[in-house]
This record gives sequence, structure tokens and C-alpha cells, in this order.
Amino acid sequence: MTINYTNYRYPTLEKMDSYPEYGDKNYAGYYSFSLRRHRATERKVTTNDKIKAGIGALAGTIIPMLYLMKKQKIKNPLKLKYKLNDMVLLSGTSVIGGVCTGMIGENKKTKQNKVKEGIFQFLNAAVPTWIVGGVLKLCEGSKNFNNIPGKMLSIAGGLLVGMYGAASISNLICDPHDKRPDRKLTLLDCIANIDDAIGVLVLAKFPLVDKLHLEKLLPFIYTYCGYRAGKSN
Repeated sequence: MTINYTNYRYPTLEKMDSYPEYGDKNYAGYYSFSLRRHRATERKVTTNDKIKAGIGALAGTIIPMLYLMKKQKIKNPLKLKYKLNDMVLLSGTSVIGGVCTGMIGENKKTKQNKVKEGIFQFLNAAVPTWIVGGVLKLCEGSKNFNNIPGKMLSIAGGLLVGMYGAASISNLICDPHDKRPDRKLTLLDCIANIDDAIGVLVLAKFPLVDKLHLEKLLPFIYTYCGYRAGKSN
């Protein structure tokens, strides 16, 4: 008896052979399999990750603060006055510190992920501040918008555009060929942008802000952003 192997089927064996060939993106279960495999290569954030990131982010915030204290000739860090460049400096060094110490003892893939998250956190802190800072200058040169309502509207619009713009720029830098899902803004990212809101309120010189001294919170928020970047896997 001749068996036609072309038409003969082995449903049990085919069911067991459920893993796609490498690169076989036409396979129906490829993406779910790829997702499971990707998740399997990621580990949970450990206490050691948090400690390393915290130390680095704190050092990355304190060092430039010492420089600013010397520059402004003051001994109390709570009396520091921040300009736009100072805010960008602190946000950048805190992220660099958190990421650098967070990468100690990690494999290549984890280091790459930390760098990508660091880029996102820095841009998320810096870009909205840059945009709002520029918009405020335009308001000050306008007769119709050089007032509190006009500045508040500009700040809100600038922050919104800046946050989504920072996320888009980050995804373009970290994944120029769009091979992975985009890094989306989360609630924590928006909460972290309170540093931008406080910073631009300081730049806008609202009377209420001067009385509350909200700029004292900026180093703590920048440290938190660096910590988030450094502990990510």
C-alpha cells in the first residue's frame, strides 16, 4: 500500500509543534509567542536595583546643587534660585546618575533598556520646560497675553505639547525603525511632570509661587525621575 505523505496529516504532532520558526512572522501565533518570550527575558525590579538607582540619582542631584550653591554664594541648598538652564542641568544629571549606577552588574540588554528609559525621563523633564519657557517669553512681549490668565493658558498648553512631544522624540531616538511598541506616557510620567509645572511657575514669577517657595521641591522631583530611570529593567 502506498501512502500519500503529501496529503497525510498528523494533527497530534502538528498541535505539539506550536513554536514558529525564527523570523516566521506569517505564523499566526508569532506575535503572542514573541511577547511571551520577551516577557520571560525581563525580570522584576529588585531591592538592589532600587538602591543602586537611588544612590546614583541622589548623587546626580546633589553634585550640581553644590556647584550652584558655590556659584550663587549661598550655604543653604533650600535657598537656591533656579533658572531654565539650572533646571535642565539637574534633571539631566539626576537621570545620568540613576542610569549609570543602575547599570552596574547588569547584562547588555538591561543596560540598553535603562539607557532608553533614561532618555525618556530626561526628555520628559526637559522638553516641556524648554517649550513653556519659550512661550512665556512670547507672552511677556505681548500686550494681550502678558497677564496671569494668558500665562496660565500658555503654561498648560506648553506642558501638554511638551509631554507628548518628548515621548515622540524619545521613541524616535530609541527606536528609529519602529520595531518595538512605543513608550507611552503613564500616570506616573504625568505626575513626574509636576517639576515642569513648578519650574515654569517659578520662571513666570507668580506672587503666590514666591510665597510658597515651591522651587524647594525641584531637587526631590528630579531625584525621583533619575531613580525611575535607573531601576527600570
